[in-house]
Amino acid sequence: MAIETIVAFVSLLAVIDPFASMPVFIAFFGKNAERERRKHAFEACFAAFLLLVAFMFFGPLILRLFSVSLTAFMIAGGILLLLLSFDFIKGELPVSRHAEHEDAVVPIGTPLLAGPGAISTAIYFSGTYGLATTFAAVAGVMVVSFFLLYKSGIISRLIGKNGIRIITRVMGLLTAVIAISLIEKALAAYGVISV
Repeated sequence: MAIETIVAFVSLLAVIDPFASMPVFIAFFGKNAERERRKHAFEACFAAFLLLVAFMFFGPLILRLFSVSLTAFMIAGGILLLLLSFDFIKGELPVSRHAEHEDAVVPIGTPLLAGPGAISTAIYFSGTYGLATTFAAVAGVMVVSFFLLYKSGIISRLIGKNGIRIITRVMGLLTAVIAISLIEKALAAYGVISV
């Protein structure tokens, strides 16, 4: 279970990529007082956590309701993650992640942190590794995300814009690997390929 939790944690961290949210958070709340930054970081991460947990528990039910198999969902999620990874690798925020207005929950909590890729991954892991493992991984990623957002100004000054771009591109590469893995497992389940 420990290894599965680590795998789920690293995978979700790559997909959620809180580093990509840091510039938006700084733009919105960088000049606020420390207490306000902490409050906004908590609101964004808590909203993302609740959304992901809700989909962990009710996602499979929704899939059954629409007669969608987990295998089909894996292919769709894999394609979605692969497209998302291209934006990360290019060092850009995906189009759906551009901020519209100053609110911690929207767009930072969702869709920046808890976007379609994160939701797909959370549903997949809850079905593969179980609810307890996925819950622990989501909670861990949100703790890391809170720290990164809350301390985003200091971190940004320490590693610079280029450092954030490099980390985002590495996360994009990891997201692409996860996407291919999902598609590969789905094709193997259908008997198209052997793994």
